[in-house]
Amino acid sequence: MADEAQLQVMEFTNLSYGSLTCLIRCLSGIVRVGDRVRLVVSDSVVEGPLVDGLTVTRIERSHDVTVPFTDPGMGAALTATGDIDVRAIRATTAGTPADQLWRRKLLLVLD
Repeated sequence: MADEAQLQVMEFTNLSYGSLTCLIRCLSGIVRVGDRVRLVVSDSVVEGPLVDGLTVTRIERSHDVTVPFTDPGMGAALTATGDIDVRAIRATTAGTPADQLWRRKLLLVLD
């Protein structure tokens, strides 16, 4: 995973069965609107993604300023759509305060 695009999930601001919006920080690479991504837990003993086949539909830099991509060091609100297993995400993040979700080491990576 070291040489692929990685977005650290800091907090979920919207989570539903068809879309999710999260605050992210780009750790490496570039992710663009339209890219396919998967949600993984980087320190998990479980093989495979928590959710895969998501499509990035919006990247918002700040105050409704949308941008076409993220690059290293950038923070943004990212919206992705797809078949989202809300129950699995909630189980993974259970007991973690919303503002400390980064401790769960959730990453969005290119599919």
